[in-house]
Amino acid sequence: MNFDKIYQLLKTHRTVTLIVADHAALIISFLFKSFKQNQNGFKTDTISEKELTEFLSDYLYFLNKDDNQFTRQPKQYLTDWTNAGYLRKYPTKNDVFLYELTAATENAFKLIDSLDKREFVGQESRLKNLFESLKELSSKSKKDRATRMKELLEKKKQIEQEIQDVENGKMDVLNDRQIKEQYFLIEETAKNLLADFRQVEQNFRDLDRRFRQKIITTTLVKGDVLEDLFQQQTNIFEEDQGKSFTAFWEFLLSHSKQEEFEKLITEVLNIPVVQEVQRDNFSIANVRNNLIVAGDKTKKSTNSLLEQLRKYLEHKSFFENKRIYDNIQDALKIISVNADKDFSKLELIHLDEVINIDLIIDRPLFSPPEKVKFANNNPEDGKNASDNNPLFEQFEISIAELKSNIKVALKNKSYISFSDFVKEFEIKKGVAEIVAYLEIASNEKSRHIVKEDEHDFIDIKNSKTNKSFKVKVPQIVFCK
Repeated sequence: MNFDKIYQLLKTHRTVTLIVADHAALIISFLFKSFKQNQNGFKTDTISEKELTEFLSDYLYFLNKDDNQFTRQPKQYLTDWTNAGYLRKYPTKNDVFLYELTAATENAFKLIDSLDKREFVGQESRLKNLFESLKELSSKSKKDRATRMKELLEKKKQIEQEIQDVENGKMDVLNDRQIKEQYFLIEETAKNLLADFRQVEQNFRDLDRRFRQKIITTTLVKGDVLEDLFQQQTNIFEEDQGKSFTAFWEFLLSHSKQEEFEKLITEVLNIPVVQEVQRDNFSIANVRNNLIVAGDKTKKSTNSLLEQLRKYLEHKSFFENKRIYDNIQDALKIISVNADKDFSKLELIHLDEVINIDLIIDRPLFSPPEKVKFANNNPEDGKNASDNNPLFEQFEISIAELKSNIKVALKNKSYISFSDFVKEFEIKKGVAEIVAYLEIASNEKSRHIVKEDEHDFIDIKNSKTNKSFKVKVPQIVFCK
């Protein structure tokens, strides 16, 4: 986590821009209420433009009762939020526009929810979960049969002891505090899992956007372009994220696993302590259905993107074929109108001053140069007719001296901007000296920072004419 990476994230990441937006409270609270907070728990459905506009109109009316602080029309707000990347808007076959949340907004919900103070922070359940995960990772990542057998025999011994304890009336039952911890951990995992589907879907949309751009700008034939598309699609499913999503989907679609999942959720919700700690903004009752709906929507979105790409390629091929067909028809029309002419005997078309062809055979043969003979006379010394003083007024930029200046400036500071630096070390050799400082910062980017998109104006002075100038340079920060 270096300075440049954090700077770019805070400046460009849509989740951060949403959190620090002027009306962040309005945006986050309204979108959460519309898409998440309903009586049936988590909702992954899209919302039509008309319905969402009406929701926002009512919400703004409620907020403006005491203070008329949100004066714009609901559609204007929705347009701005869509352009900013907080919502995604797309049309259906019936020309009805739908809205859905983006991955950035889902991340903002998770961040805000993590800041909400809970009844208590469960540590025991997290530590046990961490311990069991480490134990499983350590055990099942090694191919040592002896060690694996030893671990299984130990586990068998523990299970047999537990069976004997149950037969004797000894049962290890979680107390209320442990039940709450376990439930909060399950709820957090379920919410994160549901929110992650947005990011998976966004990754496929990014692939679609990059591929469309490549289709427009490429000079490759269509076969090579399609081969690249299928290769990228294969790479996505063969990467860790794609394999994880495929394994998750196969696990969730197992009929026996679904029944067991539903049974476990029902049993957990019947626990009195769990009923007391459930919150209004999330219900785990429908988490199985919500996971299936979210996963199915992600798969449908990816399939839809591939279908759109196929139609896009067909559309492009149609216009290419139409252009070729039009050219052929024009040629046939010319031939039919001039049926009495023999086109095979027509002179070739000559283009004047369009292409200059330089053939090797057109070049002349080599001719040896003539030797110049000088007279055997004593030459006289010539007289200079121009001023040679500028030759002796040249100066040299010492990189070592400039680096020494930077070192002195950073002696008692961890960093200094170039605009402050030139106040201590005046620019004496003009633009060449500024360029040298810029070269030092660019060659040592691991230490210094050069911001190409931001600029400073540096004052320099011509020592002969005493005229002052301002030089626009990229923003430079020298770091120790």
